[in-house]
Amino acid sequence: MFILFLPILIASLTTLVAIILLRPFAISINLVDKPSNRKFHTGSIPLIGGIAMFFGVVISILVVPHDLNQINYFLLSSLILVVIGVLDDHKDIPISLRFLFQALVGVIIVSVGGINIMSFGSLFGNGEILLNEWSYFISVLAIIVGINAVNMADGIHGLAGGNSLITFFAILYLSVGRISYQDLWITLLFCSVLPVFLIHNLCLGLPESKRIFMGDAGSMFVGMSIVWILIDFSQGEPKVFDPVIALWLFAVPLLDLFAVFIHRLASGNSPFKADAFHMHHLLLHLGMKQNKALLTILSFSLLMAVIGVLGNLYEVVEWVMFSGFITIFVIYMFAYQVLMRHIKYKVKQID
Repeated sequence: MFILFLPILIASLTTLVAIILLRPFAISINLVDKPSNRKFHTGSIPLIGGIAMFFGVVISILVVPHDLNQINYFLLSSLILVVIGVLDDHKDIPISLRFLFQALVGVIIVSVGGINIMSFGSLFGNGEILLNEWSYFISVLAIIVGINAVNMADGIHGLAGGNSLITFFAILYLSVGRISYQDLWITLLFCSVLPVFLIHNLCLGLPESKRIFMGDAGSMFVGMSIVWILIDFSQGEPKVFDPVIALWLFAVPLLDLFAVFIHRLASGNSPFKADAFHMHHLLLHLGMKQNKALLTILSFSLLMAVIGVLGNLYEVVEWVMFSGFITIFVIYMFAYQVLMRHIKYKVKQID
C-alpha cells in the first residue's frame, strides 16, 4: 500500500507547492489570462496549472524508484508540449508552430515510444480492422487530435480538468487487476494532480483571487497523456479494453471538437479559427450559469464513461458499442445545430 500512496502524496504535494510558488512569478511576468468575448472570467488569472501538474508528475516519477526506460519518451514529449504551451500562453505563438511541435511529439511517441494504433478492432462485426501501413499516420493524427480536443474544451472553469479526471478514473477502474502497478503509474499520478488543480481552478474552499487556469501548457500535456494511455491500453495483448471503448472514455472532448470543426467548415471558416460556439459557449448563451453548464457537461461526460466501462466489463461486442457511439454523435450534432439556430434567432430578435 505504501508503494501506491507515496507517489500519489509526492505528486499532490508537489503540485500544491508549485501552484503557491508559481503564482507571484506568473503575475510578475504577465503569464496570465485576460477576459475576452470567448473567455467568461473576470480579472487576470495565472496560467500555471499545467506547469504545476507537470512538476507534480515529473517529480513523483523521479523521486520514487522506477524504471525510467519505460517512460522516458513520455517525459520528453511532455516537456516539449509544456514548454511550447507556456510560450503560447505568454506570447500567442502561431498555430502552425504549435501543430509542428504537436506533430513532432506524435512522431516521438510513435517512432521511439512504441505507442501506436495497430487495430481499430471489429467495429463493423466482420473482423478486426488492421491499419498496417496506415498505422503510423493514423497514430500521429490521433495524438494531435487528442491534444487539441482537451485544449479546445478548456473554456469554462473546471471543464477540461473535470472531463480529464473522469477519463483517468475510468481508465484506472478498468485497469486495476488487469495490468501491473508499473503500467498504471501515469494514470495514478494524473488522478492525484488533477484534483489539486481543480480545487484551485474552481476555488473550492478558496477565495476567487486564488483561481488559476491550466493554460495551453496544461491542456496539451493532459491531452497527450490521455491519448498515450488510451492507445497503450487498447492495443496489443494483453489489452485493458477494446479500441472502441476509448471513444466512450474520451467522448465529450471528441464530440465537441468534431461538432465545432464541422460548424466552422460549413460556415466557410477555417476549422482552426477560434470562436465562441463550443457546447459550453452555447449553454452559456442560453442563459445557463457557468456552474450549471459545467455540471451538465460533466454529467454527460460521466454517463458516456460509465457506458464505456460497463460495455467493457460486460463484454458487449465492439460493433454494438461503435453503433451506439455513432448514434450518440448524430444526436449530439442534431442538438448542437438546434442550439445554434435558437441562439442565432435570439440574436436577430435582439437586433
